[in-house]
Amino acid sequence: MLVRWRFPQVALGLAIASLAFVGAARADNDGISKLSQTTVTVNPITCTFSEGTPTTSTTNFSFDISWVDAANRGYFLAERSHGAPSSNNQGGILTGATTGDILYIDINNSSTGTPLLPPANDPFAGVRCDANADFGGSNAAGRNEITGPNGVFTVNHTEAWAGDGPSHFNPGQTNTASDYASDPCDSSVRVFNLISRQQTDHINVGGCFRTDEGAFDPVDQVAIFANPSEQSSVEAINHNATGVDHSPFVTLISTRPVAAGQHHEILKQINFDGANGTVLADMGIEQAVYSPKTGLFYVAIPGTSTNASGYVAVIDPRHGSDQDGNDDKQGNDDHGRGNGIHVVTNFKLTNNCAPNGAAVGPDNQLFLACSSGPEQVVDIRNGNLIAILTGTTGGCDEGAYNAGDNSYYGACTDSNSPPFDNLDVSDAQPPKFDTAINVGATGAHSVAADRVTVTEWMPMFGGACGSGVACVVVYGSTGGDDPSKLAQNH
Repeated sequence: MLVRWRFPQVALGLAIASLAFVGAARADNDGISKLSQTTVTVNPITCTFSEGTPTTSTTNFSFDISWVDAANRGYFLAERSHGAPSSNNQGGILTGATTGDILYIDINNSSTGTPLLPPANDPFAGVRCDANADFGGSNAAGRNEITGPNGVFTVNHTEAWAGDGPSHFNPGQTNTASDYASDPCDSSVRVFNLISRQQTDHINVGGCFRTDEGAFDPVDQVAIFANPSEQSSVEAINHNATGVDHSPFVTLISTRPVAAGQHHEILKQINFDGANGTVLADMGIEQAVYSPKTGLFYVAIPGTSTNASGYVAVIDPRHGSDQDGNDDKQGNDDHGRGNGIHVVTNFKLTNNCAPNGAAVGPDNQLFLACSSGPEQVVDIRNGNLIAILTGTTGGCDEGAYNAGDNSYYGACTDSNSPPFDNLDVSDAQPPKFDTAINVGATGAHSVAADRVTVTEWMPMFGGACGSGVACVVVYGSTGGDDPSKLAQNH
């Protein structure tokens, strides 16, 4: 039985009233607009580079993935513009940096946000500078491959789990793998208790680069996280590297409670190196989602050297049955832990998708927020293409499904001019593009949906926040052409 905890409680009458309200059919385009915002106080972070053409670059609001837990009424954002001042200034090239936090906003009282912080002696990676062109860097503040926190989601409505970068980075700026020769290769997963607001576990997954996005299977109590940027050339020279560091990999971790001071068990790590049923994920690994219908994880694999349109990797997290068939003396499974976890299949995508975001929708649908082409919907049972959402043009990162209005949302940089970011809105039944809202900001690549208030939450700097302001914008509608899936079920 899952423990259900809410902070704060939501009145049942209000929830039912909300469901009835959003079920009404209104305007054909849903009338999505900005409803409110939560302003975020942030610290500008500057990187100064001396190699190549001397460059100074500043970021005002550094963040990654966001999450809404509709049960406990919480919005969570992995961001690096709060936290303690960073003591690791990388030889003076990094100024104004903080260690990062998980920003929590109470959805029922969203006027301010509060941080979830690790202990002062165990900070998040925060922002890191790196201009190593061989490894995807550029002369810009913030380098995702060595930064954290990154992905975040909740477990059993009582914990927040987040992926983090390696604990220390030694900037070499030689544009070769030797820049990373002495790094600790200890990228990790952090666990926070939502009642105490304290970190309860720090799980080292052994990646030389960041641990990024993940998902949660509440039936088998398993979390999955991806390390998208691992490379064999770094593993070859770094004595801290492990066997998983030769290619992008995923880590599956038991979320069952552990005693104080103990770590959650790593059940299995899977290299996406083209062996053992995997594809060669040489362009990384992106958003993972879990389907309660199938009991499987679906992991977005962007365009690869073998298929520019990318794949969806399907992973079975069920690990209770030991492959050797032998039980312990009590007749229980003898815990060949992780033996049952495996890649079931890989859906080969078409039409230039290269997915970054993913969201499970109704009717066996999997929504894909594509980076190269229009968004797509495929069938989780076989990978067959259900719809191409013509009207979207790619550039997407995170995707979300809102059961409150039965719609998909993508945080995307579409081909508008100037190149501001969009909130793409599409119907789910049947899948059909509705509208794209130009948010007026760049870098607004994160979106999360609350099915109770039927709202979408999007962090950004400037644009819809106002000039020079960082905030989380709340978008919503007074109704639309999409009947509420919640209302139907109720």
